[in-house]
Amino acid sequence: MDLAQYAELFLAESREHLTAVNDLLLAWEREPASREPVAGVFRAVHTIKGMAATMGYAPVADLAHRMESLLDRLRQADREPTDGQLELLFRAADALEHAVDAAVAGRQVKAERRHAA
Repeated sequence: MDLAQYAELFLAESREHLTAVNDLLLAWEREPASREPVAGVFRAVHTIKGMAATMGYAPVADLAHRMESLLDRLRQADREPTDGQLELLFRAADALEHAVDAAVAGRQVKAERRHAA
């Protein structure tokens, strides 16, 4: 099966999840005692990881897995996240967005090369 045809769908869905991640991180920053934002961020990142693994985007899946590990520790902790932890999560979300874009761009370049040959 040629997964290149699904790259745009992956990109669109990943962007939706990344928007949710950023919105939830902002909500968590405003209300650090709330447990709902971390659970939502974890679910969105987990979904991106699964989609990336299915598409063969290993760097995206790896980064999402690392975010999941941090989020899992934070959601199991019985304390509010530090400013540094939230900053790290915002930066990781930005990195994940760039990784998604790069993975899809790389898939499209490979597909164009195959069609040109």
